[in-house]
Formats: sequence, structure tokens, C-alpha cells
Amino acid sequence: MSSTPSTPSSSRVLTGSHGLLLAVLFVMMGNGIMNPLLGLRAELEGFSTTTTGIVLSFFYIGLLAGAWVTRRMVVDVGHIRVYAALASLASTSTLLYILNTNPGVWSLARLINGFAIGGLGIVGESWLNEIANNRTRGRLLSIYFVVLMGGLSSGQMLILFGDPSGFALFVAASILLSIAVIPITLAPSAAPTLIVHDKLPFGQVWRAAPLGVLVSFGQGIGSGALVTMGAVFAVQSGMSADRVAWFTSIALIGSVVLQPPIGILSDRLGRRRLIIATGLICAAACLVMINTDPLGWSALLVSFVVGGFSLSMYPLALSHINDRVPPGSAVGVSSMVARLAGVGSVLGPLAGGPVMASGGPEALYWLIGLVFLIMALLGLVRIFAREGVPAGRRRPFVAIPTRASGVLVHMARRIRPPAGLGKRNRSEDQPKEEAD
Repeated sequence: MSSTPSTPSSSRVLTGSHGLLLAVLFVMMGNGIMNPLLGLRAELEGFSTTTTGIVLSFFYIGLLAGAWVTRRMVVDVGHIRVYAALASLASTSTLLYILNTNPGVWSLARLINGFAIGGLGIVGESWLNEIANNRTRGRLLSIYFVVLMGGLSSGQMLILFGDPSGFALFVAASILLSIAVIPITLAPSAAPTLIVHDKLPFGQVWRAAPLGVLVSFGQGIGSGALVTMGAVFAVQSGMSADRVAWFTSIALIGSVVLQPPIGILSDRLGRRRLIIATGLICAAACLVMINTDPLGWSALLVSFVVGGFSLSMYPLALSHINDRVPPGSAVGVSSMVARLAGVGSVLGPLAGGPVMASGGPEALYWLIGLVFLIMALLGLVRIFAREGVPAGRRRPFVAIPTRASGVLVHMARRIRPPAGLGKRNRSEDQPKEEAD
């Protein structure tokens, strides 16, 4: 009597992912505390705004390095050991800030922290991809996105329960990152297969979708400046520590709420139209922020809009490029786009610090607004320069976090389309090369 291997049921797959999602939640909460905390503490320690921008930019340098190095480490050592080592490294780095308040030490700690978080993301997303099957892939991806962004925003809210001038919040971040090891090391699921992809030549992507390349880089500058220097803006504008937590968290919540409808509209109306609209709305919201009382409740609403639209630009750029490159290129494209956005994110705080130092805290939103206005204008130019991709050839938009790894995009592209849609897309997705 022969037997065929059975596919795990949806309920078993979702249940089996609890440990991984719990680990992601703890990592994001621990990392989330640091974003507003370091901005607050840097002001208390008397760092200049330019110095703060330089220090915070090292996180993104580490993030890029961690995502690249981890792939080799997993092959040599194994995913569980690498995950445990990186979580320990991230936990240790959060304690370096309270041992020495020298900007050089803080830069090193931020570099180490970024390296660890970048690597943890690669391992965690590989595991998520291994757990998923065709029935659960879309649901797991949505849950992962909510857990990731929810962990970051709730971590920032933990500032409400501690004193930024003390050491307890740094210890809390270290504890959360250490706890993240437990669900992963005790998880019953099999070791993930590391996804290896062919590198896509930059020239090929540039020729296919120059707008997507420029927007991914520009979005990195804008969102990098917002996420790192937002707390500094809040402190210099006279906000209390509690209000800083609300102000920075609500920007992330905005991305969770606004990204799905923006994606739906881009599937129907086209990526470039939504890039233009998103850029213009974000730029307008930045202008409103400049003229809004930062201590009023309206500033929180504007922060929601700025965060929601600025962080939604990344998946728009990624979807735009994927619409225009050959089928099967999604993973290679996502890695390239993540690197472009990562380099932009390094430049964001490096530019934001001096701009705020010379123009005051509101100059941060002048910078962000200008970057997104330029992206909108680039989109407008490209609409008149080349024809768009027909609706039938657009690949479905998937909500993903900024700088998502190739593993996550690989998972997203394997989501089974609705009945009747897949055949049409496969036939229309072939060949015909269109530039942006």
C-alpha cells in the first residue's frame, strides 16, 4: 500500500509559525525601543544634531553588511547557531550605550546593532518561507508584516514606561532581544533552505525601470531621515518623552494602515500614478507639519500621514520594477532595491543632521518633503516619456516592510493568485520588454 506525502494543513502551518513570529516580535520590540531612545538620550548627552545624525546612520551601514555576511555564515555554521549568535550580539550592543557616552562608542554600537538586526531578518524570513505553503503564504506574509511593524511601534511606546536619562530602557531592550532566542531554538520546524539567487545586472534594471531605481534610493533617504531623526525633531520641538513615543510610533502605524489601500490602487491605476500621488501627498504633509504646532494633536495626525505615505513608497518602487523585468527576477531585483534603499538610508540621517543644525528642527521636514516632491516629479516625467505597463501585465502588489530581503519577496511572489488570474498573467507576462 503506497502512501503519498501529505501537505501540512493550514492550521498546522499557522500554529507552527507562532514561535518564529514571537521571536520576530521580541526582536522588533527590542530594536524599536532604540529608535526614539537614542534620539532622546543624544539630546540629553549634549550631542550636536550633526553628530547625532552621523551616529544613527551607522545602523544602516551595519544593516547592509549584516544581510550580506549572514548568507555565508548560515551556509558554514547553520541557521540556529547564527540566529542565537546574532541575537546575543544585538542584545550586547544595546548595553554599550550606557557604558560610554562617547559618540565613537555609540557609532560602533549602532553599527553592531544594525549588523545583527540585518542578519536576524535574513534568518527569520528564510524560516518563514520554509514554513509556508500555497494556502498559507499570503496570510503568513500579512501576519509577518503586522507583527514586524507592530513590534517596532510597540517597542517605541515602551519609552512611556521608563526614563530616557537612566539605564532601565537600555536593559529592557537587551532583555527583549535575548528572549527572542528562546522561541527560535525550541521551534519544531525544519531548518530553512537559504535561497540563493542570480545577481541581476544593475544596467539591466536601470534600462527596464529607471524610475524604480531612483525612487527606491530616494525613499531610503526620506524614510531614513524620518525614522532616525524624527525623535530628535520631537525633542527639539519641545515634546516630552511620552509624546515623543507617540509621535514616532504613529508614523509606523500609518504605514501598516495605508500601505494595503495604496497597493490596491497601484494595481488598478498603475505604479507611476501612485508614485506621483504618494510623493505629492507626503510632500504636502511635510509642509503642513512645518506649519503645525508640534505640541498639538494635529501634529500626531500629520505624522501618521507622513509615515504612512513615505514608508509605502518602497513597495511601490519594488512593484514598479518587478512589472518591467523578466519573470523570475523578483528575488534578484529585491536584493538590489534593498541595497539602494539601504544606501539612501545611510545618507538620510547624514543629511538630516546638518540640515536641522542650520535650519532648526522643522528643516527635517523640508528635507523629507523635498525628496518626495522630486520623486513625484520624476514619476510625472516618466509618464510622458514612456508608455506604462498594461493592467493585465502588472504583478499583484504585496505589502512588505522597507528593505525587505530577497527571501521575503521570493515568498510574496509564490502567493497563489486568485482563480482565473494566474493564467492571464502568465500568458501576458511573457517577453515584450518595455522600458519605464
